Amino acid sequence: MAKKTDSGTNDESSIRTLGELITTLDNDPTILERISTFMPELGKMKTVHDRHRALFAEVLGGNREKEGELDAARKDTNNHLGVFHGLVQLTGSRDPSIPQSLGITAPTPTKRSLTNHFSSPENLRLVYKGLSLIARAGSVKGAKNYEIWVCDGDPMVESNWRYHTHSTRVNHIEITGLTPGRMYYFRIRAVLSGGNSPWSNFVGMMAI
Repeated sequence: MAKKTDSGTNDESSIRTLGELITTLDNDPTILERISTFMPELGKMKTVHDRHRALFAEVLGGNREKEGELDAARKDTNNHLGVFHGLVQLTGSRDPSIPQSLGITAPTPTKRSLTNHFSSPENLRLVYKGLSLIARAGSVKGAKNYEIWVCDGDPMVESNWRYHTHSTRVNHIEITGLTPGRMYYFRIRAVLSGGNSPWSNFVGMMAI
């Protein structure tokens, strides 16, 4: 009988899954090439940053015709930040010196609590309607309201997060009081009669 691993899967399953993946990649090598295009590159990040900063300055200066380009540049910046922070989290579990060298502290595991029985709001997303920033996420059954917390520092440090606002409408939460030009991170949780849900994913956005 195959020995079970800590994760509950067996050797045959792991070997079969990796073997099928290798076969698929052998048949279509472009898959890895396409994945590699999303990997962080310093030169690419500098280009994205410079473009976003320049367009942001133009729109602040009154050039409303550039708002569409600014929206695309903002999404590009947030995509790069999201991918980079995700990779830091993954690699940090194997090599803690990577997040440490970036000044990022890994989140402290929390004890199991009642929140584990609740689902978190899924697919948090932020969109600008004109100059108004709107947050949206999936609803949680039984939620009384939803809390938005914000962070303008390292989002991996729990103490950097603070309460910002709340709403009974998870599909339209207007976020105000931000400093233009500053990068913020946002997350949301549901408030239920038996406690709070786990946090959603966090999403970065520069205020305009």
